[in-house]
Amino acid sequence: MKHKLAFFTSTRSDMTILEPLLKEIKKNKKFEYLLFVHGTHLEKNYGNTIQDIKKLDFKISSKFLSVNKLDDEFGLVKSLEMTQKGVNNIFNKFKFDSVVILGDRIERLPIISAALAYRKFIFHIHGGEITTGALDDQVRHMITKSAHLHFTICENYKNNVLAMSEEKFRVHNVGSLAIERIINNFKEDNKNRNQVILTYHPETLRNNFSWSKNFSIIVKELSKYNFKVIITSPGHEKGTKKQIHLIKRLIKNKKNFLFVNSLGVNGYFEKLKNSLFVIGNSSSGIIEVPYFKIPTINIGLRQNGRFFHKSIIQCNNNSSSIRKSIITANSKFFRSKLKNMKLHFGNGGSSKKILNIISKHSKNKHKLLNKQFQN
Repeated sequence: MKHKLAFFTSTRSDMTILEPLLKEIKKNKKFEYLLFVHGTHLEKNYGNTIQDIKKLDFKISSKFLSVNKLDDEFGLVKSLEMTQKGVNNIFNKFKFDSVVILGDRIERLPIISAALAYRKFIFHIHGGEITTGALDDQVRHMITKSAHLHFTICENYKNNVLAMSEEKFRVHNVGSLAIERIINNFKEDNKNRNQVILTYHPETLRNNFSWSKNFSIIVKELSKYNFKVIITSPGHEKGTKKQIHLIKRLIKNKKNFLFVNSLGVNGYFEKLKNSLFVIGNSSSGIIEVPYFKIPTINIGLRQNGRFFHKSIIQCNNNSSSIRKSIITANSKFFRSKLKNMKLHFGNGGSSKKILNIISKHSKNKHKLLNKQFQN
C-alpha cells in the first residue's frame, strides 16, 4: 500500500519549492500525494495562481477559501479560523498517512493542530532557519516542536533544530528543493541583464516599522537609474491592501516600473535569469537568488539570522545605505566576484533524499509519533 502524503499550499512561493518533490512522488511507486489548495492561490488580487498549479499538471484533491477580506489583525485571525474549518473538513473526508509542512507561514498552524489531533506524521521542510525581524520565526519553531521529521537546507539550520532538543534520527540536511528546481530547469542567461526585481515585506515584529516610508525611499533611489523595475506583491499579511495601493500610486507615472500581483510559479525564476540584482527583504533573495550568481540587496532586519552568501548586500532602511548598496550591486567588479562563489543550500537531489528518509523512518509508526526530549 502506498504511503499517502498530504500537501497544503496557500501561496505561489509554496509551489515554487514543492514542485520537484511532487514530481518525484508521481514517479515513485511507494508514495502518493494529495494536494489541497487554499489561501492566495484562489484570490484574483494575488494572481489567481491556482491556474499555475493546473498548468504544472498536478492533480488538485480539494480547494477551500481561507482569506478574509479585512486587512488587519482581526482579518488575519478570521483567515486562520477559515483555514481551520477547511482543514478540519479535509482531515475528516480524506485518508492519508502524513502531512508535509513547508516553511513558516502562520496559516500552517491550523494544519499542525489537525495533524496532531488526527495522529498523522508531520514532516517539516525549511526548519531551523532564523528570521528575527518577522513573526514567521516563532511560527517556524512551533512547527519544529510538533514535527516528526525535519528536512533542513544546510548544516547550520540542522544544528539549530538539534539545539531545540530534537532527536538526531529525526533531523536531516537535504538541501533546498527550490535549488533542485533551479538546477533542473533554469540556466543562467548573462546576455541581457536589464532589470531589477523588488519585493518588500513588512517587518512584522517591529512596532515602529513604517513600510510605506521605507518603500517610498526604495522607489526614489531606483528611479535615479534606467533599470526596468518589476515590483511583486508583498505577502498576505496585515496591511497588504494599503501597501498595494501605495505601490500603484507611487509608480503611476514611472514608465520603467511595473507592478505584478504574481509572476507565477515559473515566471519568477525566468525573470531572475535576466536580472541585474534583486532588492527588498524576501527570503528568496537569500536562498534562491545566489544560485543565479547575481546580487541581493537585503534591506532591514526581516531576514536577520539567516545564513548569507557573499552575494548578499545588507543595508539599512535609509536613503544613504540603499543608494550605496545599489551602486555596489550594479558594479561589474562586485558581480564578477560571484561567478565562483561557494553555495551552501545543496546541489540538487533533495526530493529523492526526502522520500528515502520518509520511507525508512515511517515503518516504525510508534517510534516516529512518540517524540522524546534529546539531552
